[in-house]
Amino acid sequence: MLGDYRIEGRRAADIAASVERAVGDGGLEPGQPLPPMRELAARLGVNPNTVAAAYRTLRERGVIETAGRRGSRVRPKPATTARELIRVEA
Repeated sequence: MLGDYRIEGRRAADIAASVERAVGDGGLEPGQPLPPMRELAARLGVNPNTVAAAYRTLRERGVIETAGRRGSRVRPKPATTARELIRVEA
């Protein structure tokens, strides 16, 4: 599922950072499925709630998208806006 890339971490922030790093480096491709939360939790030796919190953080940051029982995937296009396109009216 993840090819050669291994998600690492014991805390939600570490797991989320590991996935973000992989997406940025190209280790995880757009559209690639992530392991189910319980499976990843068992592999990492952490509580499933820890992985759920990491996935929630990644979803809020626009790195992944979730579809309930159909699983989670790396977003096809990262949810980013170029800095020069952001305008704040004062």
